[in-house]
Amino acid sequence: MRHLRIALAVAVLAGSFSLLGLAAPGCAYACSCIPPQPIAAYANEPDTLILSGTVTAMGNDLRGIFRVERWYKGSSDVAEIPVQGGNGADCGLGLAVGQQLVMVAYVTEGVLHPSICSPSGDLSTPEGQQLQAETIAAYGEGTAPGGTETPDGDPPGGIPGIVLAGGALVVAVIAIVAGASFISGRRAS
Repeated sequence: MRHLRIALAVAVLAGSFSLLGLAAPGCAYACSCIPPQPIAAYANEPDTLILSGTVTAMGNDLRGIFRVERWYKGSSDVAEIPVQGGNGADCGLGLAVGQQLVMVAYVTEGVLHPSICSPSGDLSTPEGQQLQAETIAAYGEGTAPGGTETPDGDPPGGIPGIVLAGGALVVAVIAIVAGASFISGRRAS
């Protein structure tokens, strides 16, 4: 009987700790970054895009579409880019449909990632308009998607252009291999 009481006490104690574990919140992660630098400081940062445009769609997963109106650093023929928003705690920038922005962003796997750690401004605010004026002062008027030159004289392309060119190359290689396989299969028959 004594062993039964000890086993019951251990089971109750283990169950209590299990319930406490479920009730306690998990780890919380927060964004940690230095404040954004002045917009001109991003001129020599590799893989950095500076652009302005409008958020045209957003899903519940915080992914959406950003329609580029001007490229200030980096360039592409692409006018609409997938964009990943955020909630601040993940360092992502909160985005809303119809929001017009000027921003510094990075592209990962073909998706634009603006961050609260980089300069950005809503153009409906005086702060956003000031950031756009600073951007134009540092980089010139920029180019529209499909423009012939970026402000620094480089041909259009940039990260989104490289991603598209890489995708086209992969499709071409697959088509060549498939065609060669088809032809060699017909000869063997």
